[in-house]
Amino acid sequence: MDRRVTALEGQVKTVSHFAGLAQRRYEATAQVVGMVQVEIKALRTEMNERFDVLNERVGKLEERMDRFEQRMDRFEERMDRFDERLTNVENRLTRVEQRLDGVEVILKSHGEMLREILERLPAAA
Repeated sequence: MDRRVTALEGQVKTVSHFAGLAQRRYEATAQVVGMVQVEIKALRTEMNERFDVLNERVGKLEERMDRFEQRMDRFEERMDRFDERLTNVENRLTRVEQRLDGVEVILKSHGEMLREILERLPAAA
């Protein structure tokens, strides 16, 4: 046989060999890609489920925060009313103290007048 034919046959065998390798690589790559796509789908499903649970929990937390804010508003209203009542009591106490100061002055002056009257009275026999 001619050397050129032998060389060409060798080249055909090499090309066939590499074509077979390429085909097996393609098939293996396609199989891996398919497996990765299945894993990605499973992960997406799991992540969606987790996000759903997270959204539900956030919703519950928002409801609790709303209730807490309402409680705080009511508490602040009660504290405002308490402050008003306390201010009223303090004002009344201030007026009572002022009146007591006035009464004390009057009592002192009455005491002094009584002392003067008693001093002017003749001594009892």
